[in-house]
Amino acid sequence: MQIRDSSQLRVALYFYIVIIPCFIGAKPCPSGFYRSSNKTCVDDNECGDDDNTASAMCGVNTECYNTPGSFYCTCKKGYSNPSRKYNFTTRANCYDVDECVNEDWCGPNATCTNTYGSFICSCKEGFTTNTGEREFTDITQTQCQDVDECSKEKRLCGHNASCENTQGGFRCTCNRGFVATSGNLTFVNKTQTQCKDIDECTDEPDVCGYNASCVNEPGTYHCICDGGFVSSNGEPHFTSKTEAHCADLKLLRPKSSSPEDINAFAELSLRSISKLGNGKSKDLISNFLNVMEKHAILVAQSLRHEEKKNFSASQFEMSIQAIRNSTIPKDGKAKLATARNRMSIDWNTVAGKEDFDVAAAALISYKQLDSLMNTTLLDDDSTGTEYKFISEIVTAAVSNPVKENHGHHINLTFENTKVRNRTAKCVYWENSVNTWSSAGCTIDTSNINFTRCSCTHLSSFAVLMALHDITDPSHIYNLGLITNIGVILSLVCLFLSILTFMLCRSIKSIRTTIHTYLCISLFLAELLFLTGISRVQNKIGCAIIAGFLHYLFLACFAWMLLEGVQLYLMLVKVFKAKSLQSKYMLLFGYGFPLLVVGISAVAYPQGYGTQNYCWLDLKSGFVWAFLLPVCIIILVNACFFIITVWRLVEKFTSLNPDMNELKKIRTFTFTAIAQLCLLGCTWIFGMLHFQEGTIAMAYIFTIINSLQGAFIFILHCLLNKQVRDEYAKMFIIACHMKKTSKYSEFSTVSTQGLKSTHETGM
Repeated sequence: MQIRDSSQLRVALYFYIVIIPCFIGAKPCPSGFYRSSNKTCVDDNECGDDDNTASAMCGVNTECYNTPGSFYCTCKKGYSNPSRKYNFTTRANCYDVDECVNEDWCGPNATCTNTYGSFICSCKEGFTTNTGEREFTDITQTQCQDVDECSKEKRLCGHNASCENTQGGFRCTCNRGFVATSGNLTFVNKTQTQCKDIDECTDEPDVCGYNASCVNEPGTYHCICDGGFVSSNGEPHFTSKTEAHCADLKLLRPKSSSPEDINAFAELSLRSISKLGNGKSKDLISNFLNVMEKHAILVAQSLRHEEKKNFSASQFEMSIQAIRNSTIPKDGKAKLATARNRMSIDWNTVAGKEDFDVAAAALISYKQLDSLMNTTLLDDDSTGTEYKFISEIVTAAVSNPVKENHGHHINLTFENTKVRNRTAKCVYWENSVNTWSSAGCTIDTSNINFTRCSCTHLSSFAVLMALHDITDPSHIYNLGLITNIGVILSLVCLFLSILTFMLCRSIKSIRTTIHTYLCISLFLAELLFLTGISRVQNKIGCAIIAGFLHYLFLACFAWMLLEGVQLYLMLVKVFKAKSLQSKYMLLFGYGFPLLVVGISAVAYPQGYGTQNYCWLDLKSGFVWAFLLPVCIIILVNACFFIITVWRLVEKFTSLNPDMNELKKIRTFTFTAIAQLCLLGCTWIFGMLHFQEGTIAMAYIFTIINSLQGAFIFILHCLLNKQVRDEYAKMFIIACHMKKTSKYSEFSTVSTQGLKSTHETGM
């Protein structure tokens, strides 16, 4: 049959494929196929559509993959079958593969941990991931890098140790001069191992050499020369005897005659001398003064004609001048001055002869030398008299080698560094006996600020003032004991007085209000006096304590003045007068002392605090910032009291006096006068105490001053009948309450008995 077109071709194919098989019977489908409903062969999916079918075909932990007419199995990732085959068609279970055994899946500095079908990586201690993740599996993206523990935690190694970072960790090393308590060179746990200081001075006693002392410090040490010796390197201390040694101070000289080298010499010398007692340092001081004098003249001799120069260094001030070629200036005087001292000397005395190439004069003022020298006088006629410096020590030096029996006097003017209020002497240092002497020196003029001396020889000079302080240890102990006992007793009495004035209603008045504030001010003053009067170590703190004491004691007298005013109003203005208002009383009682203290502190702040006590400076006269207001208050109050007493006498002689009121005012007035006398006399005896030779006044002042609180308690409480009655009531109530708690059955009877007594006045 010939097929002519495509339609015929389609018909022929349908005939042969569909129609003919229907008549002759269908051929079976190949393995892995099945015949569908439309009689065609379709691939059979052996793996099925769920995991259970796949597991049934291939086994546990497997994956099944269908193929046309068949299938194959593979183990899941991280699993393997016993035959090690990748693909298989028979059922075989797959087991977990430990990836961490044979291959490095995590890279360096990491730990591999196997899991079912996989693994995880974690950084070792001391390392962290670059991504910040704690765990990872892909080392192409995540790696472990070292952690710098030293920079992360500053005190990782503790004190006195250095931290050094290492790969995956760190190590600690003790700093120089320290050693680990474990004995090892390095450590990592600061809680178990610490760095302790090495005491080089004990381990090697001779580490500093001769004439030197070793001073241990945390991590190091240094050597200090003993008194009378200085280090050869010119420094205050050194660290090894191979570096320097201690030389005799007498052999020390400035490196040159420059002011800088002279000052370095002075610092070393005075530092070494300060380590010795006055008895051992006299020779060294004389040697020091001689060296300073010679080098000052050497500096002065280098000046041009009539040239004058001044130098200021840490240890001294120097003024120098020179003249040349036998030419003396017209005024004929060499006048040199430092900040606090002046010298006037005849040029003929300086030169010593008519023909000279150069004549030089120098004035040296020492800033701290007085603290190293004693004040013993060679020619002191008095016995037991002590002196102190009230000026700087100065050296007057000239190029003339002859130091004594000059035709002209040397005039020295000193500024008093301390107030002169007793006998003063102009003295010079006698090198031959290493002590002070007043021979050949006299005082020309003297006042509170300056002292002018005239001497017949050249040397080092100063001004001394006699002292008359209490130095007997028994007196010091007795006065201290009396003060402590008296002040403590006063504090207790003042506290009781304050409670009495505040709690006793029967005596409530404007006058008891004044007494309350007076007691509070005196209580605080006495308490501060007891705890702070001797705290002179801190100058600023001492000045503050002195300021508060000044304020509180002034407040006491201000409230006493208010009491005088109140008594005046009660009597002189008769009974129609109004009492003082509280706001005005507070304004004056605490405002007036504040004004006085404020003005005083601004005018002379250095007047608060002394070397021995935290009080006002007596020697400069600053104590009058307290005494002057007190004297004014005492005088004003005395006037009020005189007027009050005078008017009291008049009213008692009148025809119809109000006797009860007048007797009350009379009592108030006399107690106020007694109070004023006691508190005012305290400071009168105090002023007498500070004069020469009045140890008796010291005892009187101490006793009265320390018992002020007790006097107030006696005057205003114990001698007041109303207060005594209140005390008696409180005592009876206290006893009654005690008995009631113990014998409850008698409480009703006792109460009724007390009540009847009160009502009948018995």
